[in-house]
Amino acid sequence: MAQTWGLDFSQIPSWEATNEFIRRHELHSMKAQQKFLIEAWGGVERRLRREIKRRTRISPFLLGASVLRTDEFVHRRYEEMSKALYARPGEQVGVDPWRDLESSARMSLARAVDAFNFLEDTELAEVAHQHAHKVAALVGGVFGCDIKYSEDTYWDTCPISLMHRRWGMSVGFTATRRCSLCGEDLDLCEHLLGTLYEVKIQRTDDGTCNACGHHSCSHIDGDIASVYPHAVKGDLQVHEISWVSRPRDPLARFTRVEFDPQILAHSLGKEPDGRDVRCYRCLHPCESFTTLQE
Repeated sequence: MAQTWGLDFSQIPSWEATNEFIRRHELHSMKAQQKFLIEAWGGVERRLRREIKRRTRISPFLLGASVLRTDEFVHRRYEEMSKALYARPGEQVGVDPWRDLESSARMSLARAVDAFNFLEDTELAEVAHQHAHKVAALVGGVFGCDIKYSEDTYWDTCPISLMHRRWGMSVGFTATRRCSLCGEDLDLCEHLLGTLYEVKIQRTDDGTCNACGHHSCSHIDGDIASVYPHAVKGDLQVHEISWVSRPRDPLARFTRVEFDPQILAHSLGKEPDGRDVRCYRCLHPCESFTTLQE
């Protein structure tokens, strides 16, 4: 956000700074914290939108390529921003900076949560945990978040909230392992893992390359390539799906959890009745993790 559009983030609150204020002023109640956080983050969106508008008022994206050539500096800036937004220089491109910024910010939050899930049992776990909170506060404070309502139910889909629910899913299944080169049982065929073999490149009916197992690759049908054999799983049968504290795949996590309607109504002071509900949880201090045993 700062690099692409040159925005000044020096005056924007941070998760660490607001946490320190809450601690120093002993704002223990959720209501007191929320009042302070709304005031602290209030106006940030308006200020950033105003700055973006100022920087893009004479927008090179609205000009033809011939006009851009008359101003080398503007044209150079146009090329740089076009690349940042995946557009080819010279094209007339309609741009919604705020939408692009929000999309990038929310993607950053998703990646930060993924990083913590991978680093959970390492010495970098707390660093990843703190980083995810910082990104979440920026997303929630600048762009805002609403609680998702669908199927007559309110759902917790907040990445930072779900990250603190330390459980996931593990699939119990059986499958055969066949050799990628000959299609026979990997334990019985003549090909050895870790040994190079020359094969003629061919693709299956679904487009899978017999050399690398990918659909899109640089191998050309009919060419000869030296490749290592690998296991190809088939005849997959799922037997059960379990809730576990450490899923084999760190990203095998729940993407939404139903809100208890009574707890939600109590926190709001009345029944939400399907209306939009703004969420501020990502701005608050961390309330620790919930484990499967709890």
